[in-house]
Amino acid sequence: MAQNAKISGLTDELIHAILRFDPATNKQAYRHARESASRRLRGHQFARTNQFDVASAFAGLDEKFRVKNRDDLADALQIRLQKLERHTSRFTPDILALLLQLSDRPLENTRVEALDLLQPPSPPRPLTWAEILHDDPYSDDDIWKDIDYAVASSGDEQTTKTRPRAKPLPLTSVEQDDSWSPDACIVPSQEDLVQHIIADQFWSAAVDDNDTKLHITELQAIRETLFMLAGLRTNLYLLDKQHSNIRINPRYLLRHAMYDTMSHLLVEFAEIGRETYRLRQWTKRTSSLQLVQAFEAAVRTRLVQHDETLAKIQVTYLTPTEPDAVSLLCLLDHVRSVTAPILRLARIVSQIEPELLVNPFRHLEALFGDICLSQMTLELHIFQYLSGVFFECLKAYLKPIRKWMEVGELPMNDETFFIFQSDASSDATSLWHDRYVLRKGALNDLRAPSFLRPAMKRVFNTGKSVVFLRELGLASKDTTFRGRELHLDHEAVCGTSDTVPLAPFAELFQVTFDKWMQSTYSQASSVLRQHLVETCGLVRTLATFAILYLGKNGAVFEDFACTLFERLDAGRKGWNDRYVLTEVTCSIFGTVMAPAEAERIVVRSSKPKNGNTPLRGLATIKIDYALPWPIQNIILRSSIPEYQQVFTALLQVYRVKYLLQRLYRERSSRHKGRIARLIHRLRHRLHWFADTLRSYLTETVIFFSSLELDAAMEKAKDIDQMTDVHTSFVVKLRERALLADDMKPIQKAIVDVLELGVTFTAILIKGALQNVSSGEDRSTRSRNDNKAEAPEEDDDSDADLERDVSEGSHPVPKRDLLTSLFTIDDEYGKLLPFIIAGLRSVGKVGAEPMWEQLADRLSWEGKANGLQVDAGI
Repeated sequence: MAQNAKISGLTDELIHAILRFDPATNKQAYRHARESASRRLRGHQFARTNQFDVASAFAGLDEKFRVKNRDDLADALQIRLQKLERHTSRFTPDILALLLQLSDRPLENTRVEALDLLQPPSPPRPLTWAEILHDDPYSDDDIWKDIDYAVASSGDEQTTKTRPRAKPLPLTSVEQDDSWSPDACIVPSQEDLVQHIIADQFWSAAVDDNDTKLHITELQAIRETLFMLAGLRTNLYLLDKQHSNIRINPRYLLRHAMYDTMSHLLVEFAEIGRETYRLRQWTKRTSSLQLVQAFEAAVRTRLVQHDETLAKIQVTYLTPTEPDAVSLLCLLDHVRSVTAPILRLARIVSQIEPELLVNPFRHLEALFGDICLSQMTLELHIFQYLSGVFFECLKAYLKPIRKWMEVGELPMNDETFFIFQSDASSDATSLWHDRYVLRKGALNDLRAPSFLRPAMKRVFNTGKSVVFLRELGLASKDTTFRGRELHLDHEAVCGTSDTVPLAPFAELFQVTFDKWMQSTYSQASSVLRQHLVETCGLVRTLATFAILYLGKNGAVFEDFACTLFERLDAGRKGWNDRYVLTEVTCSIFGTVMAPAEAERIVVRSSKPKNGNTPLRGLATIKIDYALPWPIQNIILRSSIPEYQQVFTALLQVYRVKYLLQRLYRERSSRHKGRIARLIHRLRHRLHWFADTLRSYLTETVIFFSSLELDAAMEKAKDIDQMTDVHTSFVVKLRERALLADDMKPIQKAIVDVLELGVTFTAILIKGALQNVSSGEDRSTRSRNDNKAEAPEEDDDSDADLERDVSEGSHPVPKRDLLTSLFTIDDEYGKLLPFIIAGLRSVGKVGAEPMWEQLADRLSWEGKANGLQVDAGI
């Protein structure tokens, strides 16, 4: 009952806290809320935490830590779980389950060193009497004397009694005199000690003959060997400074060993000393290059550590703490183990020393290669040793890289950096591609360490992005876009494990370097891309090019083409005036463009070359579009002629269609029989060829290429990728449109077929004009019959058709009409199979399905129409 009352009271408080109204004013609502809350509270059963699941979860964590080579973390977890077992309660599983829920990737985020901060402070050491006496010694002479308590007592004034004097106590150690006699400070000399010292100086022993051998002890040989390894002068080893060589002095022998045995051991030591001596000599010849100076400093540091190790070995022989055998064999094994890393470093230096003047980062490549080799051979100590040297030297190389990525500045007069400024005064339109250049070597390889070359392109583009933004006024030299820097060292690459990592060092380094790039990678690339797309209107410019050059809006492009052809056919002087053509073009394309974009259009028309036909002369009409300088770094100047070629090809197709559409039915209806059928056939075939070619160019080539361009531009991250995407688009567009250099035979055949259409219209127009001129000799009846048979025609005059012949077509052949038509039909019959066969052959070689599709579409005409018409003629 008490429990129910308690729950009832808590329920009332909960309702008051949530509803916040007086129960007296709305009793029904309060009663409903109270019953609903009580029913839900009474009906809910909270399940207890499963302690076995919790134990299984911790066991899984322990196994995961050990599989991931984090035994230190697993051991720390087990120790604390064992301590917790002594203080368990019924809430222990709930607490552990809560800790599991709160954990956030313990394998990556947990550091065992942080547990030391949780250790309670050690209790103060108990105070001892020795410390007390040290701070406050017994210096008072009267401290041990008896005290006369009766002197100050007032109760004993009436009766004076004498107290017997106590016997004097003996002097303590404190009261004793601490002065010393001078004679006691003199240590008696050992007369034979000097003789021992002189005897140990075996090098000062006098010999009568140079061939006389001196016997030394093994301890003396060990001391001389350690001195030699430390780079000091010795008598047992002779130093040849000119050749940097160390050889054995044959005058000294061991009493208990044969000369060959001794010399073999000493030669081993001499070889080790020779390598280290050459390394010491190399560090004395300082270089002026910063990269080499960093390498020299790292080597000097390792030499100091090597000398400290040798000094510790000497201590074991000078002041041994425990009995140990004095043996050159044991020393050789010990020296080999401790000098293996420095010897490997010495070999690297001897190999790359001639190349450092030409390749100042050759040491980085050599260290990187030896690190990978030591990992594969499981040489843990050498792997860690060389890795430390490598990352110390790499820091010096990454400093100018970081500065370039953050502020876009290059080191002054640094021939070792892989980027240089080719033209500081270059135009802003070529800033991205011409101002800064990658430094290449004699073999056209990048002047950068081989293991960093895959990432150097990103480094190059990042710095150029910062410079680009500064030119746009969006960044200054003080502005940085860097993120949180990641330290690039051995621990960051290989972890803190004491074993050789399983993954290859090259892959581990590449992953970590990518992370370092991401941490220092400037956000300028994304900012620049967003500015080019949104502010500079890159996507809008590409859409404008598609309308202007590629005929994306077919109605507007046809209006422009027809207007241009009308001016061309008018035959008036100044039809190609660039100001007039520019105004007409701006007015036509301005219907689908913004006024600011239409004002950027400029039309030029040059004089056609001698020998060019009027159809090929359409290439003299060119359209220019004034691009803003940031966009010119993406849409290169070399791409504009490619657009012009596609534009000319479309104009040629529209020109043939324009001329064929101006032929009316009445022109061919004046002819009867075989000529009429041949005219209808040629008109159909030429019109069908022009329509098929226009459909292929606009609905297949341009449409699908534009879709690929839009998709690739969405994925491009910087200007280089955008430029590559656009350049690839233009090249692919030119190839698919059959305008590439290796497609010239097919392109020439297509233009020849279109030229046949121009010649065909010229022949019919000339024949129509001749019929008009000879109509004066005909009877009125025949003229009326011709009018009755002719269909309705538009308002174009024969004068316009005559101008078509004189300005826009081939000269009329002098042969009769039937012969001319048969010649055109014969030429068409030869060119069409050649085009189809050429498209199929290049389609198989180039693996371009569009060419195969065009060949199939062109072959339909020959199968469906050509044979039937031939049979009817």
